[in-house]
Amino acid sequence: MAGGGSGPTVPCMRKTFPVIWTLQGDIHNGQLEVTKERIVLTSRRYTLGFPREAILHSVVERGAETRIRGLVPISIDLPGEAILRIASLGGPGSLHEIAALLADARRREAEPVAQRLAGAGT
Repeated sequence: MAGGGSGPTVPCMRKTFPVIWTLQGDIHNGQLEVTKERIVLTSRRYTLGFPREAILHSVVERGAETRIRGLVPISIDLPGEAILRIASLGGPGSLHEIAALLADARRREAEPVAQRLAGAGT
């Protein structure tokens, strides 16, 4: 069996997803990149990046009025009453993976360090 000194684990790696996203009524096709510290959305003419802890709330919205080109979005509340909606072009599985990454970021920020460390060896 190989030694324990392998490369970075999955939680430390960057994750990218093809997405459609809206902010202030504008629709952009592009890519979502999630890292340990930041969320970055890019399209041909626009880039939006913010720290993960800037997310006040996020939820998968299934109503017809919130869909982006027919796709179910994740609605993200940001400071300043901005609402960002992201729909995955990779299908429902990647939408739920994005939602889980965003929820995990909020949980880890709210969880005391001692609790995170206590569960690390179990």
